[in-house]
Amino acid sequence: MRKLWFSLRAICANFYAKVIGRKFVRNVGVLTIANFVGAGLSFAQGILIARWLGPELYGVTALVMTYPGLVFTFFDARSSEASVKYLSEFHAQGDRDRVLAMCKLGYLIDLGIACIAFLTILFTATWASEAIAHRPEAVGLIVIYAAAFIPRGLVGTSRAVLVTLGKFPLIAWIETFTTFLRVMLVLGLASAGWQVAGVVWGNTIAMAVMGLVKGAIGWLMIYRHWGAFLTQGKLQHLKQQSQEIFKFLFYNNITALIGTIPKQIDTLLLGYFRSPLEVGYYQLAKKLSSIVSYFVGPLQSVTYPELSRLSGLGKISAIQNKVKKLAFQIGIPLGLTVLAFTLILPRGLTIFFGNEYQPATQAIQLLFLGAAIWLTFFWLKPVFMATGEMKFWASNSALVVILTLAGFAMAIPLGGYVGLAWVWLITGGLGGHLFATIYLLYKWKNATAVPGELK
Repeated sequence: MRKLWFSLRAICANFYAKVIGRKFVRNVGVLTIANFVGAGLSFAQGILIARWLGPELYGVTALVMTYPGLVFTFFDARSSEASVKYLSEFHAQGDRDRVLAMCKLGYLIDLGIACIAFLTILFTATWASEAIAHRPEAVGLIVIYAAAFIPRGLVGTSRAVLVTLGKFPLIAWIETFTTFLRVMLVLGLASAGWQVAGVVWGNTIAMAVMGLVKGAIGWLMIYRHWGAFLTQGKLQHLKQQSQEIFKFLFYNNITALIGTIPKQIDTLLLGYFRSPLEVGYYQLAKKLSSIVSYFVGPLQSVTYPELSRLSGLGKISAIQNKVKKLAFQIGIPLGLTVLAFTLILPRGLTIFFGNEYQPATQAIQLLFLGAAIWLTFFWLKPVFMATGEMKFWASNSALVVILTLAGFAMAIPLGGYVGLAWVWLITGGLGGHLFATIYLLYKWKNATAVPGELK
């Protein structure tokens, strides 16, 4: 018995040392736990809001908040990805001046774009409320929601600072707090009879608070770890890297823009050509399948700065080995798990959301299948971004978007929200990841370096 006890202790100790004790696993774990706490809260919120509003008002709410998000997408420079890449490299090299300059550049870009996006929404809100939301009285809600994008402009660079410094537990606490605040506000206001307005106001306040909190903590971390205020950063320290940085920003912006547009415009097109009822079904399907992002987000957040650090130090073979482990030890097992979950999903739909959402079942399953593929290949985007191969990533995204939009043109008239789900599975799920994987394997097979050396 004593030998068995010592044997079990040895097994547990070995498991902790090789799995739980690894920094990568701990960082991914803390973000994943925080995401699932947030997912649980959001899931509870989704059930209650969907029941209280019904499919039609649920669809109206989605349209009111989707339009400002789409406009912001057009202007957003996605500087946070560039900030993570170059902050990780500069920090690894001990270059304090360029770290401060990169932080300053990120904040200036994000806040400037947020202001431009808000002004654009302000002047187009009347049209959007009539043509897209089909509720002229919703114009004020569109403007109110858009205003929260200004303080949200502090989030991107602040998160990049925390990621670079490895402050993943702190990120987890902040995001859990803001999610809890959002859920309490939305449920409180909606239950008080505010309906659509309550959901919009709750999300607006929570978004603004998240921006201010992350901004304050980000600035504090900059001072504590690099010994200077953000205002002391001088952009001229980036002069030598300016062309490389703006080239990265350009390709990353193009990639994110063309990739995000279909994710926003699908709901708007469905609302424009069909009805808020179908938008309600489709929105529920998107909300549920987005649960997979609670896995993908932490995995990419931890993987990206590590690959960027290895790239900055020139450790090419280490990047290749890292990617292989990520694919076979994490991506494939998790993807298969989601695939299995998809098969049993319909049984719980009516239990949680009621019989009136039963028509959304097929769309939910299709979107979950696409999400399983995304999870399996979560490592693709970090490796292409970290190694600087943004030109192909942008080209691949553009091809996928063209095919997706062409699919929308056929899917909306013929199949409505179910047709849109099929398009996402075929183009965004299978097509995009397949093209990128083939390219990566081809480069690794026919060159002595990873794609990052093939600028």
